[in-house]
Amino acid sequence: MKNQSKTVTLEKGRERLAKNHNPWVYSKALKHISDGVSDGDTVAVSDYAGDFVAWAHYNGRSGIALRLLEWDEAKYPDELWLKEKVEAAVLLRKKIIPENTGIFRLIFSESDMLPGIICDVFDKTGVLQISTPAFDRIKQRLAEIIAETAGLEVVYEKSDGDGRKIEGLPEKSGFLYGKQDLTKIVSRENNLFFEADLLGQKTGFYADQRDNRRFFGEVAHGEILDICAFSGAFSVYALKNGAKHATLLDISKESEALVRRNMELNSIDPSRYTFIKGDVFELLRRFSAEGKKFDSVVLDPPKLVPSNKYLEKGLRAYKDLNFNALKLVKKGGIFATFSCSGAVTLADFRNAVAFAAHDAGRELKILRQLHQAPDHPIRVSAPETEYLKGLLVEAL
Repeated sequence: MKNQSKTVTLEKGRERLAKNHNPWVYSKALKHISDGVSDGDTVAVSDYAGDFVAWAHYNGRSGIALRLLEWDEAKYPDELWLKEKVEAAVLLRKKIIPENTGIFRLIFSESDMLPGIICDVFDKTGVLQISTPAFDRIKQRLAEIIAETAGLEVVYEKSDGDGRKIEGLPEKSGFLYGKQDLTKIVSRENNLFFEADLLGQKTGFYADQRDNRRFFGEVAHGEILDICAFSGAFSVYALKNGAKHATLLDISKESEALVRRNMELNSIDPSRYTFIKGDVFELLRRFSAEGKKFDSVVLDPPKLVPSNKYLEKGLRAYKDLNFNALKLVKKGGIFATFSCSGAVTLADFRNAVAFAAHDAGRELKILRQLHQAPDHPIRVSAPETEYLKGLLVEAL
């Protein structure tokens, strides 16, 4: 066993979740931290009685002070351990990613037993996000291991966002393995083509909606309204499946150019879509006042509940958005609606949509309950990994 001198002891009664393999331990659960422990260190976690619980990464700057890695005391999380976890993640994706798809999530943090690491793949390019000091220390070697194991030619770091700030880390970006001249990559998803911008939002594309885009595209028809469209991928699927026209709404500066590019990549005539830049709350109210109606509507907003602290306020926002969106769906039309807020459960979200439907005077028939794609697996001992939920409904 290694580094046993670096230990953290939990308060009495605070070990239950940890022993059940939940990977997060909050700072208030810590009783004692041994001398010499620094942010990013690997520590042995013990319970109040002194019995070993798990190996973990420590960060005193974060509310999540410990991210648990390994529950077998004999398996210290060294480089060999890291390689094994990356190999397991790669093997899983080889089993579940279809041949007609080159865009997928290779590593999904806690779900792949690698908390603090996200890696999305665009053909031979990996986009890596690191959000913890421990893996930030070894990111160069980490990129090499991922590239060599997954057969990637390039690994680009795009470590930004609120999660990194919470962990006390500055934003970082740049090539960690290999190099390429272009920052925009065109890849396939279900035989459709999309452009990912390494300098854009997140890792450049939202692979978690891959299956949901297909489900929506199969049933969407007529006039489409795509709310919070970003890349326009939902509309691309619908239009390629025979929908007549799509109206896409988004407030981001990059969205319009990205939508235009993705339509072009899939040979969709510009006359079949209209992009409107603006605040979607205001645009939906305006459309309702104008009496507009659509055959199929998709609502995929950004995270509205960053943490449990904002749950009540966020649920009101979801209810308001869904209320205004439902008013625009024709009777018998298709409505797909989503929440990517991890703090919102499926039950919470269904209730918000139900209240919205009641106030809009609509009856909803659920055709599918929607979730993140399987390359974003949900770890049963870490319910926080189930963040994306949605409903595909017929609005009566």
